[in-house]
Amino acid sequence: MFNKTTCCSFALLALALSACSDSDSNNGDVADFITPVKSLTMERSASKASDSEVKSFVLNQYDLNFDLLRASADQIEQKNAMISTFSLQTAFAMAWAGAQSTTYSDIKNALNFDGSTHEVLNKLDVLIRSKNKEAIQDTDYQVDAVEVNTSNHIYLAPREDWSSAWLDELAYNYGAGIESTDFEADPEGIRKYINSVVSQDTHDRIKDLLPQGSIKSTTMAVLTNAIYFKSPWRDEVYQSDVPLAFHKLDQSTVDVTQLNISKQYNYVAQNHYQAVSMPLRDNDFNVMFILPDEGSFEKVQSTLDSKEMDEIFTNVTTKAIIDLKFPEFTFDTSLELSEPLKKLGMNTPFSMTDADFSKMTTEKNAFYIDKVFQKTFIDLNKKGVEAAAATAIVVGENSAVMDPPPRINMTLDRPFFFVIYETSSRTPLFLGRVMDPSQK
Repeated sequence: MFNKTTCCSFALLALALSACSDSDSNNGDVADFITPVKSLTMERSASKASDSEVKSFVLNQYDLNFDLLRASADQIEQKNAMISTFSLQTAFAMAWAGAQSTTYSDIKNALNFDGSTHEVLNKLDVLIRSKNKEAIQDTDYQVDAVEVNTSNHIYLAPREDWSSAWLDELAYNYGAGIESTDFEADPEGIRKYINSVVSQDTHDRIKDLLPQGSIKSTTMAVLTNAIYFKSPWRDEVYQSDVPLAFHKLDQSTVDVTQLNISKQYNYVAQNHYQAVSMPLRDNDFNVMFILPDEGSFEKVQSTLDSKEMDEIFTNVTTKAIIDLKFPEFTFDTSLELSEPLKKLGMNTPFSMTDADFSKMTTEKNAFYIDKVFQKTFIDLNKKGVEAAAATAIVVGENSAVMDPPPRINMTLDRPFFFVIYETSSRTPLFLGRVMDPSQK
């Protein structure tokens, strides 16, 4: 199915992108090792997902967002953090389409997938992308554009047994671009290239998604999703000359830029918090702020879930003018999500011995998920909101056929230990040491 023939126009693009991506030097001409693949037999399909399936999936996304934030506590500590489960679920759904047995069920249960997931994600993606709008120049002022774009990319090692049915599924519901990628030839250069594509897809807001060393010569596939979003507020927001005194959990105070607006917005006060939904241009998107009562942050953080969010959406009203004061902020978040996902029950896909992605290839237990990376960015100011997210799933090969094992000399001519253990579970049945083989 794949060959290593270089497409000249694409090669020039690949080289240019990799050259401007990372600050460290490029390791070789990566353009020689990446070739676009024309293997898709279907165009992206119109989704058949029902409204009830979409609603159920969306509510479950709130559960996953809050669960992953809580499961990532050791990484985010007391810092700002943002996560995109839409990006994560899209990337994982492409891998899930190639999974079987316990690997399939682990991903399904951890990410709240079901039989309609591919159709639902397809429908949501098309819906979100349909909200792009051009800027409008009025006589008195300009209404800025709305830009929301998503992109999916699949980078596959040049082997002959990739499943055409799996590739068709990716085309059918995800419009995924597929490239034959010789990871063995230049893993570091390819890492930079993939990062440059993500950076380009997110207007340079997500850089260096894949950290140094994350791509190896034995990497078999990398699946990425990127989202870029930018929209102005529906209503004019004002910046105050007076700073906002922001009180942190440790009781210290910091002065920040204060934004304010007085409008009739959807609002509710319940369950130890207040919530207000603030519309962006043409009401196509909203930003909801949830403010825990004083002293209730940890309690609210521990209880927010899909049920709570459903209650917020059910109970918000528009009976009062909201005088809203809020801070301007911008930050990015970097997460390695392998361990958080394991905490949510996704263990088998990360196991070198048990992962089953045999719907990707004809070889069972050939692959496992090595790492999952996500980066997000947000800038919220008086003009509106700009945000981006990118997720990368790195798939490794269980066997080491691409890297011959090193030759090692070992002589037991000094005291040593020994273990006799059961192979699949690695349970030690006997453990001991030899200090003098002549001793009886």
